[in-house]
This record gives sequence, structure tokens and C-alpha cells, in this order.
Amino acid sequence: MSSARPVIVGTGIAGLWTAWRLASEGQSAVLVTKETLADSASSWAQGGIAVALGPGDSPSQHAADTMAASDGLADPEAVRILTSEGPDRIYELLALGAVFDRGSDGRLRFGLEAAHTRPRIIHAGGDRTGAALIGCLAHVIRHHPLIELLEHTEVTSLIRHEDSVIGVSVMTHGGTSRPLFSPAVILATGGVGQLYEVTTNPKVATADGWALAERAGVHLRDIEFLQFHPTALKLPGVNPAPLISEAVRGAGATLVDREGRRFALDTDPRGELAPRDVLARAVAAADAAGGAWLDARAVSDFQGRFPGITAMLARHGLNASADLLPVAPALHYAMGGIQTDLEGRASLPGLWAVGEVASTGVHGANRLASNSLLEGLVFADRAGRSVTAAIRTAVLPAVLPDVPEQRDTGADADCEEIRHEMRGIMTADVGVQRTEASLLHAEQELERLTAATPPDAWRPRNQLLVARLITQAARSRRESRGGHRRTDYPPAALKREPA
Repeated sequence: MSSARPVIVGTGIAGLWTAWRLASEGQSAVLVTKETLADSASSWAQGGIAVALGPGDSPSQHAADTMAASDGLADPEAVRILTSEGPDRIYELLALGAVFDRGSDGRLRFGLEAAHTRPRIIHAGGDRTGAALIGCLAHVIRHHPLIELLEHTEVTSLIRHEDSVIGVSVMTHGGTSRPLFSPAVILATGGVGQLYEVTTNPKVATADGWALAERAGVHLRDIEFLQFHPTALKLPGVNPAPLISEAVRGAGATLVDREGRRFALDTDPRGELAPRDVLARAVAAADAAGGAWLDARAVSDFQGRFPGITAMLARHGLNASADLLPVAPALHYAMGGIQTDLEGRASLPGLWAVGEVASTGVHGANRLASNSLLEGLVFADRAGRSVTAAIRTAVLPAVLPDVPEQRDTGADADCEEIRHEMRGIMTADVGVQRTEASLLHAEQELERLTAATPPDAWRPRNQLLVARLITQAARSRRESRGGHRRTDYPPAALKREPA
């Protein structure tokens, strides 16, 4: 099947906004998702969107905070684009019907989160920002005549012809793959959370995009930089772990150890509002030493400000106004990914990547809180415009290649123990703290699991592939920076060259 229509893979905020941008330019598109339109990490986002629209704020100040949080590795031009184009994307969201929280004066309400020097986080429904925005965009997408939606459809491979991507192979659950040829493929497949024992990501975050890219020979970058959220609710055996938003600490909640001491101040004068990488390590250390708790009992009107978190806590028998909340770090976000330019183009012509699956360089070694939804909007918008321009002159080969069929044999169902072992290895050896010995052990064990995985169990094989790539990248970076902490190498800023 061939089409002049771009194919978008993934329905988080980046995928949906790409589809919207293409349609707004008069370009039809096919939108593919392996579950439903509503299933994405974006829909789980609590914290909101960081954007410089408040009094006394500016895109340049937002950019400075982003650069500082990145531990020196963010691309300044990517950061400038993110922070300067962000306000326009918010205005477009508002025009589409998105509703953000406002004060009694009718103005947007801005919250404060870690490593921000200004309150610049806008929210929808208190702590239901992601769900509200995905709901708004999903409604637009479902009813748009230029967008064809393929739900319960997985992409099994990128179709490569010579030095270009010319489509994807797709498969419905339990079926056989078929080619979907297109001169423009946009990956928006999200993150890698399900490679770890405990993550804040939904079950669909299985590293699909990185595996597809690697198998097609597409360049990946900075994949060793993984962000662990410091305040996931600690519930043994529960994965995904419920998240307690950064905004709760921005509202005044503190972190205490088993002795009731505010331990976050030991590592950074900003305490609970230190960058996520710093705080995750502090929480991990406290947890290992006897436990860490979030104390939100002094936060005023907790239920009114955080209705979603309140309901989640109640389901687990907890009350933020009366109880200390047990927390521990959980895998949250991937800073690296498929290397792209600032319009989303990957290293092979015909392929773009947007959102968490991509590496624009905007996050460096550590993402600033609430920049992820903004990145999804800003760079998806640029990618959509780039694709619209490119597809006008794009031509598929006169003779399309034969694409081998792939069948869903059900072999994945027999690999749950392998997946379980993989998650344990990644958590223990490639987690918040890493060493040469732990990474070497992980490499060896992941190779063993790969050898034990049937060739037709392609989903776990993809996950094992990405787990090995992350581990190898972590071994190669012999320094500590941002979300990559090597206890056998000091932070980059502390290194000294011999005199």
C-alpha cells in the first residue's frame, strides 16, 4: 500500500500536534498507535507546561534555567527555540479549546517547580494537565477529515530503500504485518520506562522508537541520560508507580528521612527544588538508609490544588493532609534518543522524530521540570512544517521493494520472566548510580537474556536491544553528568586536569 500521506507513529502530545500541524497546512496524514488514541505518557503528565508568559518572566530567563538544569550539555539554539516559540504554541492550544487554570482575576495561574527561578508552570485541572491537553487534541484529531487513525496497530519495522526511509511495516494485534509506504515517517513513540522495575511511564512506553531506529541504522544520541523522578509513591510491587508531582514540592512540601530530618538541604541549598537529578540521588540515598517521605501536611488546600493526586492517594489509603507519603525515585524520562536537527529530521532522509523519542539537544544531561510537554509542542510544530514542505516534492521509488512479512506468533507471552529479569538488571546496574563493574555485569546479563529469547519474540528482543544500547552508552561516558551518575567518576565540573 503506498501513500503520499505522511505516517505518524505515536499519539502523545508530539504525535497529535504533528498531525494537527499537517492538517492545518492542508496535508492529510495517517496516525498509527499500538493501543488507543488516549494511551500515552503525555496523558499522565501532572506538572503542567513551562512557558514564559508570567509577570517578570521572559524566554531568555526560561532559557537560562533550562541551560543550567541541563548540566552544561543542552544545545543553546535548541533551547532558544523551545523557550521563544513556546508562547505561540500555548496561544494556539487556547484557540483549539484547551482550558488552563486561572486565578480569580481571569489570568493564567503560574506554579513554581524545581530549578525554575520564576513561577512559569501552567496547569489544567490542577494536576491533570496531560489528560486535559490530550483530551482536547484527541477530540480535534478524531473529527478531522484529513487524518486517518489506525488504533491497535503496531509498527514492526521501518522500510528502508537505499539511503532513505520509505515507510513502515504495520501489524494489528495477533495479525500479520503489511507495508505502509510513505515518503515521510514521523516517529513519536515516547520513552523507555518499561525497561525498568519501577517507572512513572504507562505500559506502552516500551522503547519501540529507539529499537526501530537502531535496526534501520538511524543515529541515536545521549541515550545514557535517563531521568529518575525523585518523588514516585513507593508501593512495593506496583509498576507503573504513581507520581507525586513536582508541583507539590513547589507548593511547600518537604522531604524527610526516617528521623524526620530535611535531608535534601544536605546536597543542594535549593533543597526540595533542586534539579531532578540531584534530588533523585538524595532520595535514593535516604531510601536505602531507612526510607524517604514527602511531608505535604502543611500545603494549603491540597485537595483543591491536586485533586488527581488526592484521589490516587486515597486509593492507597493515604491522606496528604495527615500522612507522610513514602517516596522513591522511578524511571521517568529519556533525555536522549533519535538524533534530529531542529526541524525533527533524523539521519536518514524520509524520517523525522519528535517528542521524548527524539534528541533535539534541548535537555542536555537533565531535563528541566515541565519542559517535556512544551518540547512536544514546539518541535512537533517545526517537524510538521518541515514535512509539509518536503512531501510536496517527495517521490517514492517507481518499483517498491518487497517487504518480508512478520507474524505475531504469540511468542512474547512466554518471555515475561525474561522481561522481569531485564527490568531487575537495568534497575540494579544501570539505575540512579552506575559503575564500570555494574555496567559490565548488565551487558553480560542482557546478552544472556537476548540469547535465550526466541527470534519471533520481537517485542522483548527490541526491549533487550535498547537496554543493551543504553548500557553500552553509559559505559562509554566516563564522567558523571546530569542523569548519568558514575560513582567511579566524579562530576564533570569537579574534574581537574593535571598541572
